[in-house]
Amino acid sequence: MTEAADSKEFKLKHMKCELNALSKSDGSAILSQGETVALVSVNGPLDIKVQNQSIEKCYLEVLFCTKGGRPSVPDRYKEHVIRQTCEMAITGSLYPRTGITVTIQELEDYGGLLSCAINCACLALLNSGLAMRYVFAAVSCAVDEVGNVVLEPSYQEVTNAKAILNFVFDSRNKNLITSFSEGIFSEAAYEEALAMSRAASDLVFSFYRDIVTKYSNVI
Repeated sequence: MTEAADSKEFKLKHMKCELNALSKSDGSAILSQGETVALVSVNGPLDIKVQNQSIEKCYLEVLFCTKGGRPSVPDRYKEHVIRQTCEMAITGSLYPRTGITVTIQELEDYGGLLSCAINCACLALLNSGLAMRYVFAAVSCAVDEVGNVVLEPSYQEVTNAKAILNFVFDSRNKNLITSFSEGIFSEAAYEEALAMSRAASDLVFSFYRDIVTKYSNVI
């Protein structure tokens, strides 16, 4: 697999999205990728406590809520990954001394929850109207027991996978901005998954354009 792989070679899980899913938030989105579903709300810029204020940028808080209700240590780490991803994309210097809260609710998890949550967060941020340096797209891969890389694995493939890899790319140059992996995999498998995911991210960005055009009266 080469870096010049064509997105037409790949097929992602069917994606469906509704913006403005929540009436009392500044931006919201509900996104399904296959049978995996996430709901995200964005509130802000808001007034926050003095100890959290910064004269250089906004304070970003990300809350990741599981369907079970009780967060685990891996859930907190996913929360950290999502916060870093969103923080890099938001032009926080435009909102000094304020806070922005991104709340992510897991509705269904049949594999690829992290990538679905990140993509849903990006759509909710777009819906909120916050200034962003770029939009971002997440794609997940699985490495099976014999070392083959599977793009956008099914629930069964995730269950039997030796490793799960998640990649997030920016919309400008498709640079890798976040990578999150679980399990054991070879360097060759990582490079193959990275190339496949980078090419497939075009499909996610195309989906974003379709959704934003549908909900916007300007574009």
